[in-house]
Amino acid sequence: MDWLIPTIFCAVVALIVFAHFKRNTAIFLSLLSFALCWIAWPCHVAYNLAVALKDGNASAIESRVDWEHLRQGLRADLNAMVLQNVSRTGSSPSASGLVAALAPAIINQMIDGYITPQGMANLVGQKTRARAGGATTGDGNGEGFDLSRVQHAFFDGGPFTFKVQLRNEKPNEEPFVILFHWDGSWRLNRLVLPKSAFGNTLDKKSPPSSPGAASNRIAGTAPVASNSTSVSSQIQSPFRVSLTRKGFKNSDPTNRDFEDDITFSLVIENIGQRNIRAFDGTLTFTDLLDNEIYSSLLAINEPVAAGTTLVWNGRLKYNQFMDAHQRLRSASFENLKIKFIPRKLLFADGSMEQITR
Repeated sequence: MDWLIPTIFCAVVALIVFAHFKRNTAIFLSLLSFALCWIAWPCHVAYNLAVALKDGNASAIESRVDWEHLRQGLRADLNAMVLQNVSRTGSSPSASGLVAALAPAIINQMIDGYITPQGMANLVGQKTRARAGGATTGDGNGEGFDLSRVQHAFFDGGPFTFKVQLRNEKPNEEPFVILFHWDGSWRLNRLVLPKSAFGNTLDKKSPPSSPGAASNRIAGTAPVASNSTSVSSQIQSPFRVSLTRKGFKNSDPTNRDFEDDITFSLVIENIGQRNIRAFDGTLTFTDLLDNEIYSSLLAINEPVAAGTTLVWNGRLKYNQFMDAHQRLRSASFENLKIKFIPRKLLFADGSMEQITR
């Protein structure tokens, strides 16, 4: 019923202006009233959603949230945070592989369990009661909702996406960003958490690497152990990887594309003697002085025969509140270098070699 008040208001204004003004003036005032209603509508929905969360009204929450896109966005953000922290801490290959394999399943289970109408109502309700100590907040803003936390509220990227930016209660921390999209009605469809929301926990759980391990990861070579023998041998990386393109794709909410992406293309040449069926490793973007800009785990399941090249197009979901993403987006192609350190190789004959440190 969030549409009812704006519709009635616009209808009443239109009747009044056409009854009391000339045609051109009436049309202008009607369009102005429609624009004001269009701005007020998502604000009204956002406020009602905040009140519903405070009151624990699960039915009111359910109708104001696009659950599929909200869960999809949170999964992507949390997976990116996990992989970035694992890459930055330089964990051992086995630990990194275990985290990369288990993290998506754990995150999916957590998102599916908590990002529900009742789950969100319980989470917000518990936080509110803990902060207030069982008493009302006394801020005078209606239902205990503190409007002073709103730093910004306006359309973003077009008239069908409305952005609300909330001040973080922790000092000097990034804000929370909430996006509403209109698909016949205004609904919450994206929640961008500050990286500090999960960064501290991940950093504590990830053991720091030794300086030697970090040096090996950047150098581009590492010892590899074959599954067919217990003897480790030092081998040169079988790949020569070059960056051929770096771009940026803006979201297109009108086509239900709500994600900005950093896009890039790699040319991967197999300079080894064996045909490779699949491989993974760490891809690092650096500046011309080899200072790291962004690093991430990369898995490619496309074959690369010995002496051939593979053109691979990739993309990174852009989070405007992550410093590494901002630096990678702003870096020009001419000022970028890449390093790829293979971690696990699956050969065409079924054998496998894994990097050890």
